[in-house]
Amino acid sequence: MSQVKQFRLRALAAVAVVAAATLFGGRPKGPKVITKRLPGGPKDSKIEVSVRVAPNANGGNPVALDLLLVSDKELLKELQKMSAADWFEKRAQFILDHPKETELWVGRWEWVPGQVVRLDDVRVAPEVRAAVVYANYFSPGEHRAVLDPRRDVTLTLGESRIEVFQPKR
Repeated sequence: MSQVKQFRLRALAAVAVVAAATLFGGRPKGPKVITKRLPGGPKDSKIEVSVRVAPNANGGNPVALDLLLVSDKELLKELQKMSAADWFEKRAQFILDHPKETELWVGRWEWVPGQVVRLDDVRVAPEVRAAVVYANYFSPGEHRAVLDPRRDVTLTLGESRIEVFQPKR
């Protein structure tokens, strides 16, 4: 055999070895992607929450406010009947009874009269059915509001009641 033919055979054999190595795992395939949701399915959304605390709010005292994102239908029914005073009294037990954030997420804040706050965007999972806010006033009343969890909201903590504004998208 001539040297040219031997060279061609060796080159062809080398190409075959490289091709086989490539085909049968000689190089990494890349990271494995695992998703919980199907492509094109619902995704988390974010809402902007702004809070204005009136100078005379709560008799000039700080106002505690809890924002709940609720996914569980039965829990939502129960919370819609509960006053703010009941919520703040039983909050710890509710959180213990619903440890999964997929059922109940609770954001807790407290502001002084005259304060204006814009919260970081609140992430809302697709499973969330409603948002509920409770304001802890000294005065009697429900001090509760049920919100659309997919729309931005401005809350005004007035002298003795909470006001909600959710612009249409």
